[in-house]
Formats: sequence, structure tokens, C-alpha cells
Amino acid sequence: MMGSTTSRTRFAVWTGVGLLLAALGLAASSLILNARNTALSESEEQVRRFASGAESAMNRALLSFDVLLASTGDLLDLSTSQPSELGGRGARQLLRSAARQNLMVRYVALMDEGGAVVAASDQAGLHAARDLPPGFFDEALGQAVPVLVASAPTVSFTSSERVIFFAKPVQMPSGQRLLALAQVPSNMLVSVLMQGSDIPALEVTMEHGAGDVLLGISSRGEVRRAATVQPLGEQAPPPEGAGGATPARWQQPARLSGTPGMVVARPILYPDLWISASLPLRDALETWRSERNTIVVVALLFGAALLAIAGFSVAYLNRLHRARRAMAQSQATLEQALSSLVTGFLLLDAEQRVRQWNLRFEEIYPWVIPSLRVGMPFEEMLSLCSPYQLPAGTEAQRRDWVEKRMLLQRFPRGTHEQELRNGHCIQITERQTPDGGMVISYHDVTDIRRASAEIESLAFYDPLTGLPNRRLLLDRLHQAESAAERSGERGALLFLDLDQFKTLNDTLGHEVGDQLLQQVARRLSDSVGITDTVARLGGDEFVVMLRDLSPDEGEAAAAARRTGEKILHQLNRPYLLGAHSHQSSCSIGATLFGHKPQSAAELLKQADIAMYQVKAQRGNGLCFFDPGMQEAISARARLEHDLQEGLAAGQFVLHYQPQFKLSGALVGAEALLRWQHPERGMVLPGQFIGVAEDSEFIIPLGLWVLRTACEQLALWQQEPALRDLHLSVNVSARQFHQPDFVPQVIQILQDTGVRPHLLDLELTESMVLDNVEETVAKMHLLRTKGVRFSVDDFGTGNSSLAYLTQLPLHQLKIDQSFVRNLGVRHTDDVIVQTIIGMARNLELEVIAEGVETAGQRDFLARHGCDLYQGYLLGRPMPAQALRALADAPVRPLAE
Repeated sequence: MMGSTTSRTRFAVWTGVGLLLAALGLAASSLILNARNTALSESEEQVRRFASGAESAMNRALLSFDVLLASTGDLLDLSTSQPSELGGRGARQLLRSAARQNLMVRYVALMDEGGAVVAASDQAGLHAARDLPPGFFDEALGQAVPVLVASAPTVSFTSSERVIFFAKPVQMPSGQRLLALAQVPSNMLVSVLMQGSDIPALEVTMEHGAGDVLLGISSRGEVRRAATVQPLGEQAPPPEGAGGATPARWQQPARLSGTPGMVVARPILYPDLWISASLPLRDALETWRSERNTIVVVALLFGAALLAIAGFSVAYLNRLHRARRAMAQSQATLEQALSSLVTGFLLLDAEQRVRQWNLRFEEIYPWVIPSLRVGMPFEEMLSLCSPYQLPAGTEAQRRDWVEKRMLLQRFPRGTHEQELRNGHCIQITERQTPDGGMVISYHDVTDIRRASAEIESLAFYDPLTGLPNRRLLLDRLHQAESAAERSGERGALLFLDLDQFKTLNDTLGHEVGDQLLQQVARRLSDSVGITDTVARLGGDEFVVMLRDLSPDEGEAAAAARRTGEKILHQLNRPYLLGAHSHQSSCSIGATLFGHKPQSAAELLKQADIAMYQVKAQRGNGLCFFDPGMQEAISARARLEHDLQEGLAAGQFVLHYQPQFKLSGALVGAEALLRWQHPERGMVLPGQFIGVAEDSEFIIPLGLWVLRTACEQLALWQQEPALRDLHLSVNVSARQFHQPDFVPQVIQILQDTGVRPHLLDLELTESMVLDNVEETVAKMHLLRTKGVRFSVDDFGTGNSSLAYLTQLPLHQLKIDQSFVRNLGVRHTDDVIVQTIIGMARNLELEVIAEGVETAGQRDFLARHGCDLYQGYLLGRPMPAQALRALADAPVRPLAE
């Protein structure tokens, strides 16, 4: 609709402009035509006035010539004189005096019938016969009636100027006829004829009726010489209308140029002489053409201005149309955007009346839809909402609610929230508009508030048990410490860790483990007071913070112990986990706070250290923190740091303890790690291996041991005495269970070039049983490369014949704890005999470690032990010492 209206408007504009241009064209044409007619009329009037004046002037001039010539007879007294008497001096004087009476006459002469000059006013006149045009003498003298006759223009031989002769016969008494003539310069006649006219391009002629032009003058100074034109009487006027808009009288050929124009002819007094004034049409319209051009230029400029105005108008209309269309599109987009907004929208004018709202507003307040209208006062709308906001409120309460809501609107202070009956929370934001109105947005923040509450819960509470988490615990612990410093009341921190929780998770699953944690959380919460805090740090670790125990340290410790024992009792009760009944215990570490400034992290660390002391004593107990525990932990930390520096500084070395057959032949050695500390000296593995295993340092350390041992084995292969020597290397459980253990071993074997069957990897029973499938797979992969395996410390764990038959073993090593008591404790004798017999049945090689006495050696030899290792035979030694031992003579171990 808007596009068609704009098209009609543009059509109307261009139509109006076209009509104005047409009117302008007609007006300009009318002006041009009127100006042309006026120019022609004025020119015609000028030509006619000029012709009348020229006629009068020429009549006077010719009349003066006629009188002059006619008076020559009386002047010379021709009635009494003879022609022969006229040539005297007196006649000349008389003629000269008469000629001077007329300034236009050059001279006056009398000629007889023979053509001889009988008298003249000056010497030049004596030669008039030669100056006369041919035939003129006879023509002038032969007239029946004496009449003034004009000759054709000719050039005087005396003065070389263009002249015209006027002649008139004079009758002598004797009957003889004389011809009186006067010579007149043409320019004299031109002056008389033109009368000082200033009409441009005017053509003036004096001519005979036959068309002979005596004088032809143009205002441009042109003089027509010896010309003949069409006689005036023979010119046929052009038919009316032949010239179109030009009158027929302006279509006559000009007398000199022959171009169309106005010709005005006047006969003068003397027969056959005419005066004509001609003005060519093009010259008559010269001024008009300038006016015409001016009118055309002005019309064109005005038309261009009209077109420009029309163009600007149309462009403005187009811009206006585009602006309106953009506004309409923006309005549609705005309405669509407002309709799709998740925020309700309400627009009020300066008088607080409703002007616009969106669909979301109706969804939030559906009860106002039936009554909502444009122009509705906002206070009235609030009154409609009050019954839904306060369903049980009185009329006064509802009015009070409306007034408070209007007060909030009159003095807006950011945003405020409104709780609806359906439980939704609406955030209301009010902003003033430039015209004094207001934009009110209604945003449903119910999900945001719920999410905020959930985020706060996740940030400060454990999602599984609902207990405070570490962050909230630390905050409360900080507050409790500050309060304890002010009040002097001591508090306590109990750090709990469930015993054997990992076993429960692995056997019954994590869901059952989660049920246990939830029940533990409930029991802990029931075991403490309202002001105390129970928190879960993660996994199976809980912390209980006890406040306001006592100002006395002893009484505070006793109160903490009573609470701890109560917790132990509660947590030792059986748990019903689904279909399973479970008995559990926990380890509790305790520390007091409030007697000196301590950070929350430090208190947690102290309680944690005390808890691990309980763990070290097999759990299910309570232990208070002792500063000596901290010293032990610090020493352990320093040892870890020294281990890492020692490996980087090359402080570790390998010693080798020889292994013999009963015949005394050296068949192998065990690589044993030593630490050459710059301050502690030679450190044995028992002092640092446990720390290395707990700190993950055992992995790079074990890799170094394996590579160094293989490098030594490669060196031995170059010596005949040692090239068949086997080398045993202990592998820790943590190192063996690394995903890349097998590729690392293979890479080391390839790098060093040793024969794989000379490398024996010693594994413990506990390592093998930890993950039988993974262990068997890795052992088979390495066994295919030639590596041999030995079970170290056999007999100390939960050995099983079933797994022994699955493993690709080569050797069993009897633990030194059994060898040490041979011959002393009968049970150890039986165990050793059983191990040797079982190895025989499984076709495995048997080696005994820790052989320190001859009795032990002999007992082992009697029952079939294959290999021997111990201080009796050789202590661990450097590689050079082992080389010397290999070069020594072989001696049997037993006689």
C-alpha cells in the first residue's frame, strides 16, 4: 500500500512538472513570437519613416538641381546671346556663382546640340563631354518636354570619383537647344539619401523605373555600382501565408542583397525615378534573436530548475519512502523481537498510560490480558494485579501494595524483584524514556535463582553427602580461629579417613561406596553439636571441626577425644548397603586450635599427619598431632628432594652380589642399588627405597637401574670370563605397572645390544597377584624377546600354585627370612623343603638368598637347592671386584 501511494505521488510530481514545462514552453514560444512580431513592426515602421524622409530629401535635392539648370538660361541671358558668345569669361563667372549656390554640385556646363561644351562653371566642366555616360547626352537632349534627367553613375576622368550627371534641355530663341547639366558626386547624393540613418543593414536605392540603380547604399557602407535589378513594377508580392509566421510584406527580395525582407519604394517628383528602402528579414530580426536566445536560456534554466526541483522532490519522496519502509521494517522487526524476547516488555507514555507490550508480558501476567488495553492507566493495571498478588489480602493491603509499587516507579532505584503466586521470581527494571515515559522490563529469573542456589551449593557443599566442602570448611575454620582467639575457647579439628574403603569400591562398586559415604555423613552429623561442622574433603576423607570446647588445653583435648571416640563407635556399627551388610572403621587424626595463630591449611596438615599415624598402626583409632610427626614428615620431604638431586648428579651406583652353583661356579649376580651421598656417605636401599616408591620417584630411578645394569651386562659380554653371566634386576610394582614398561625394556635391550636371556627381572609375589591378567600379558611379551623372570622373596606372600602355572617363570628365590632360621625353627625348614620340592615339580630353578652360614648352605644343598647367594659366598661389590672374583679359581661350596 505504501509503495503504490509513493508511485502515485511520484507520477503526480512528474505530471505536474510536465504540465509546467509545457506551459513554460508555450509561454516562451508566445513571448518569442510576440517579440518577433514587435521587432518586425518596429523595423517596418522605421523603414517607412525613412523612405518618406528620403523621398522628401531627394525631391528637394533634385528640385534644387532642376532650378539651378533651369535658371541657366536666364542667368546667361540666352534670349539675346548666341552660343558662340557663351564661352567668355563672364559666362563662366556667372555659372560658377550659380554652382556655388548648391554645395552638392561640382560644376555646371552647357552643351550644344553637337555635344560641345559652350559654357562651364570651371575648367573641369569644359571636359564634361568625355565624362558623360554613353547615350546620356542624346537621351537628355532628345526629350520632347524638357525634364530633369539623371544619368547612370559614372567615374569622373578629372577627379576619379563617382558622379551622377543631371541634365535639362534649354531652348534658345533661335530654336537651337542646349543641354544644361550639373555634375554631382555620388557621395553627396548618398548623404542626402541616407539622412544620417542608424538602421542596421538598411539598403537604400535610387533607381529608374526600368531597374537601373543609380545609387545603392547600405548602412554597412556598401555602395552598389552599375547594377540592374528587377523593376519595381514587375515584382510580384508573395502569396499570403507563404512565409508562415512571417508576413508576406517581409518576403520581398531586398533591392541590393536580394534576401527576403521589407521593401518600401517611393516615386519622386521627376518621372521614372524611385527611392526604395529595403531591410533584410534576418537583419530586422537580429535584436529579436538575442531576445529569443535570452528567452530560451531563461526558459531552459527555469525548466532545468523545475526538473531539478522535481528530481529533488522525487529523491526526497524516495528517501522518505525508504525511511518509512525502513521504519516499518524496523517496527515489524521490533515487534517481532519484542514478541520473541524472553523478557516481558511494557511501554508507558509521559502520563503513565500503557502504550505497548509484548507476548512475553502476557505470558508472565496472563490474568491482565482480558482487561489490558492501549491507553490504560498503569495504576489501574496494578489494581487488577493486586488480587492475584495478594489473594488473601484485604482491600487496604492491596491498595497499600499498589501505592508501594507506584512509589518504586516514581523513584526507580535500579531493579527489584517480585515473587508471584506460582513460585516464579520476576526481576523488574524501569528506565525513563526521553519523552518522560517509561520502559518496564519483566525478566523471569526463577531458573537463574535456582541455578545460583545450585551453584552456591556446588561451590560450598558436597553434592553426594550435602556436607560442606573444603572451601566452606576453610572459611568456617578461619572464622572459628578468629572467634577462639577473641574468646580464649579452644577448638579441635578431627581428620577422618575410612579404612579399606578402596576395597569396598573395587569389590561391590562405586554405587555401594557412595551409599557408605552418605551413611557415614549422617552418622557424623548426628555425633556433633549444632555449632560444629562436618565436612567432606573428597573421596573417603571427612573433617569434623569442634568449637568452644574449653579454655583449658587439657579439658579441650579430653572433650575432643570423647567426641572422636563417639565417632569411632558410631562408624564401627554395621552398615546396610542395599542387599549387603558391611562392617567399617576409620582412622582419626586430631589437633587443637585457638592457643596460637595458625592457618587453616596448617591445621588440616597437622590433623592429616596424625591420621596417617593411625593408618600406620592399622587404623581404627584416634591420634593427636605431635610436633615430632611434623619433623619426620619434613625429613621425608628433604629425602625426596635429595633423591631427585642425587639422580641428576649421578650419585647412584650399582653393586653386584654374586650367585653361585654348589660346584662354586659363578653363574650370575644381582644388581643392588647404592646411594653415594656427599654428606650421608653410602646409603643402603632400605633407607630410601620406601620413600622413592611412595613419591613416584621409583619410576625414573628404576629405569636408570635397568639401563645401567644392561649397559654393564653389555660390557661383560666382551670379556670371556663374564660373557655368560646372568644379571638379576629388581623391578618395583609401580614401575612394572606403567603402560610403557614393556616398550622401555625392549628399547633398552636394543640400545645396549645385550643378549636378552642373560637378563633376569625379579618380581615380588604381591606385584604378580595385584593384576594377574596384566602381569601375565607383559611377562609373555618380554619372554618372547628372551627375558627371564624370577619371583623374589617367594613364600612371604599369599602364594598360589594356580598363578605359578600361568606365569612364564624361570626361577624361584627363597626369601632370606626362611634361610636365616634354617636349623633353628622347624617350620622354616619345612617351608624351604616345600618350596624346593614345588620348584622341582614345576621345573623351575631355585635360588636361596641370605646364605650366611655353612649350616644353611649344607641344608639347602642336601635338599636340592640349585643356586646360592649371600654374605657367606660374597657381599655386594663394584663391577671391578666382581671381575676379579670371576678370574679366581673355582672352589666347591661344600666338601
